[in-house]
Amino acid sequence: MRILIAHNRYQQQGGEDIVAANESRMLAEHGHEVKFLGMDNESIVSVAQKLRAAGGAFYSLGSAHSVKAAIDSFHPDVVHVHNFLFSLSPAVFFAAKEKKIPVVMTLHNYRLICANAQLFRDGRICEECALRRSFIPGVRHACYRGSRLQSAIVGASMALHQALGTWNQRVSLYIALTRFAAEKMSLYRIPSSQIRVKPNFAWDSGEGSGGGGFALYAGRLSAEKGVNTLIDADAKGLLPLPVHLAGDGPMMGEVQQAARKIGSRLIPLGPKPHSEVQKLMRSATVLILPSIWYEGFPLVAVEAFAAGLPIAGSRIGGLPEIVEDGVSGYLFPPGDCNALAGTLGRFVEGSAGLTKMRQEARRRFETQYSAEQNYAKLIGIYRELAPNVGS
Repeated sequence: MRILIAHNRYQQQGGEDIVAANESRMLAEHGHEVKFLGMDNESIVSVAQKLRAAGGAFYSLGSAHSVKAAIDSFHPDVVHVHNFLFSLSPAVFFAAKEKKIPVVMTLHNYRLICANAQLFRDGRICEECALRRSFIPGVRHACYRGSRLQSAIVGASMALHQALGTWNQRVSLYIALTRFAAEKMSLYRIPSSQIRVKPNFAWDSGEGSGGGGFALYAGRLSAEKGVNTLIDADAKGLLPLPVHLAGDGPMMGEVQQAARKIGSRLIPLGPKPHSEVQKLMRSATVLILPSIWYEGFPLVAVEAFAAGLPIAGSRIGGLPEIVEDGVSGYLFPPGDCNALAGTLGRFVEGSAGLTKMRQEARRRFETQYSAEQNYAKLIGIYRELAPNVGS
């Protein structure tokens, strides 16, 4: 099978960039011909460039030309889109439709129904635009990068393409990362018949011993990730074991300030190479996912399971689908620092239960989140659209 992967890279590499690259590699390793059509927003700096990018949020002639040229030279059986904003633009869907090539799109976030893609605003869940079927609230609150103008551009683009039938006529199938996300998107914008659920995966980095005696937070240090919950638990002296924080973000200063207080158990490590984070996972007692927003499917969760590392996670969004309470980890109410501390305490009480939980975390990786398991799901989705194409 020949697959054209189309992805607009982010200015700062994130999970979507990694997933797009990983899936390309996975498909190639299974003998498929893969072409990666990557674009980025690095050149969008000047006012003129930003104005052109704004137009590209609706439709980019340059992108349409690039996609058609790639299709003509590569002759793909399927086009798989990960992120299209801004440079790639919705033109990718029109170009593929014109060339009669089916399109799969992964819903990494909630961009089609929310300007900031998170359904999160001012420290809480927000579904105002989706509920009202209008992008105006997002403009009023300047949800996209704090700009009313940019929020209007993004919101109007999504609404225009809804009216044009882009989302249900030019995209053949969608991939949602969790059942929760699938239900949320089908409720507001996409027909449920067009959505398939396939989680993210991780390469097997090897199982660890978990003998380091610390909890690990790995990821962006930001409000929606629940970092304040960790800081509050620490300020109350509730943390039952040291918490190493690997990552960077807008809350780095607050984390560092909290860690300087006498008696703090927070240990900010700053940004770490991926290999170092994996090493930390093999030594940690538990991974903390204290998010207060509807996470997509955090790669750190899958990587933790690969290391046999159980998770203490918030009971919100799709996380309960990933972490089975009392089996592969424990869940707690989002934003509740007392409950977070109590949950961490359960990982310190007795090794027998923890050993069993580590074994279950590793088993779940092998049976649900390995590359082989993921490949079978992904190629099955492609074959719905190209059933007569050979391997």
